[in-house]
Amino acid sequence: MKQAHLGGRTRGLRPGQLRQLERLSHRRHPERCGADLLTLERLADLSLDLKDNLHLVLDGRGICRLLWIGPLTSSAGLLEHLPQAPRRQAGGWRLISCPIGRQRLQPDPHAAVVALDLNPTSWLRLSQSRSADGQRPSVLLLPDRSQAIGWHCAAEADLRDLCELEIEGLSSAQPAPPVEPSGEERVLLLTLSEEANPQGDRELAELEGLVRSAGARPVAVVRQRPGLKNPQTLWGTGKLEEAAVEARRNHASLVITDRELTPVQARNLERLLDCPVMDRSELILDIFAQRAGSAAGRLQVELAQLRYRLPRLLGRGRSLSRQGGGIGTRGPGETQLEKDRRAIARRIDRLMQDLKQLREHRQRLRDRRENLARVALVGYTNAGKSSLMNALCGRRPSDRVVAEDKLFATLDPTTRRLEFPREGAAPNTLLITDTVGFIRALPDPLVEAFRATLEETLAADILLLVVDLGDPDWSAHLATVHALLDSLDSTALRRVVANQIDRCPLEAVETIRQQEPDTLFLSAVRGDGLRGLRDWLDGQIWQNGQNQALV
Repeated sequence: MKQAHLGGRTRGLRPGQLRQLERLSHRRHPERCGADLLTLERLADLSLDLKDNLHLVLDGRGICRLLWIGPLTSSAGLLEHLPQAPRRQAGGWRLISCPIGRQRLQPDPHAAVVALDLNPTSWLRLSQSRSADGQRPSVLLLPDRSQAIGWHCAAEADLRDLCELEIEGLSSAQPAPPVEPSGEERVLLLTLSEEANPQGDRELAELEGLVRSAGARPVAVVRQRPGLKNPQTLWGTGKLEEAAVEARRNHASLVITDRELTPVQARNLERLLDCPVMDRSELILDIFAQRAGSAAGRLQVELAQLRYRLPRLLGRGRSLSRQGGGIGTRGPGETQLEKDRRAIARRIDRLMQDLKQLREHRQRLRDRRENLARVALVGYTNAGKSSLMNALCGRRPSDRVVAEDKLFATLDPTTRRLEFPREGAAPNTLLITDTVGFIRALPDPLVEAFRATLEETLAADILLLVVDLGDPDWSAHLATVHALLDSLDSTALRRVVANQIDRCPLEAVETIRQQEPDTLFLSAVRGDGLRGLRDWLDGQIWQNGQNQALV
């Protein structure tokens, strides 16, 4: 039964070289620690003959499970050829490498990160050639995630001595703490911000909130000061090497950046980090996909995701199934990437037609309400719009909307009636709509796809801009809302509503009074100030029985 797999740069090898490599992979080594000296001497000779790196992965019983030809560039290619069951590992892997050149005993940072993903108990690196005294320089590395590259040099000596060395007690590093079982994905945040910058800290806190809203858990942050940016990656090589080790140290399975990435930048980061990478825009799209509960919401989210992913498709190889048989039709065939792009383009066209029908349907609904005044609650995400909606219109349980302390809890617009009693006459009625929350740097595909939803805001007669005055960054949030409304060419009357007055500092009240003198102050949860808001709406819309907002 074949126990070892031969992988890596096997194409182009002669049959004799392949037979030598296979015989080498069938040799047994001592159990638990050490290695067979004659096998490693032959490994060095073969590496010198092939002019390439050679790597052995041994299990706890000394059986070679993988012989890899070439550099350690990606852990995925190695792990797919190794058994994952603990019984098959027999106590953990041992990694043995023979790199090219004399001065390559210390691993480069990227190879060190790939080796960490294998989670070996030790890593023996031997030189291709002997030194002047006839010895073969070698180094024994033990995993230590507190080190800069994730490895600790336990011993450096001749290969013969290291093959017989017992590794117990050599490492002074503490073992990595076990990761508690949890359904949350562990995420490392990669940011461009200053360490002691209040604005950068607030943006980082917002990114952490987005990660938690997506159901993941931020476990580490790697910052780089904004300055001269590398256009290929945005972050410097040294900082990315630090991020790669930090991700392994904290067992993070995903890296999220605070900047939008081009397709080339995303691929370069994934290659250097050897880890899936997602930018802030894709994270927001993922949150919207989780929150989409209605057919209209799912339609708009799917359209935004497809528009975002179309330029980021990466080909998986060539598919020759569409080769022709006539003159002028022979060739390499149509690539899978081209077929994927065409399929997505067709799907986008279909979604655009459905979106057009959705916009027409909502326009008809608005036409039916032409004789009623309309008020829209707009503002930054998690500012308390849904809580204010429930405080005004949620007397009955069926009229209440979902109000949760998380970002983008509301995705689909919800409209309720708000009545103002009159003596001896029917009550005045207006329609109040709770809309999707805004956020800084909202992705363009999302704004375009949700234009049908944002039209509910544009069609309102009065816009109540809800601001969470307890948030330290409320001023920037208010500026973001104003800028987005201006970009949508909104001309409706705007009035700022300062929420959370029971939790905000006095300085915030004075500041917003200077910026917005007509601000209405209230607490949606406690009910403070709701009477003042209703009186203002009553006086603004109705005066002497006439609907002022519709004049």
